Amino acid sequence: MLVGDLQRVIEYPKLGFAVEQDVPGEVYDAYERLLRAGFDSRLIGS
Repeated sequence: MLVGDLQRVIEYPKLGFAVEQDVPGEVYDAYERLLRAGFDSRLIGS
């Protein structure tokens, strides 16, 4: 669930749905590792 929430924090500002927030590099790296590990059931469009 948190992977999907973080995806929305990253993507929604690009779509005009939210204000941009800083995502630290280590958080973004962990997000990408979780995606590669298959934690993708709560992503936008899934």
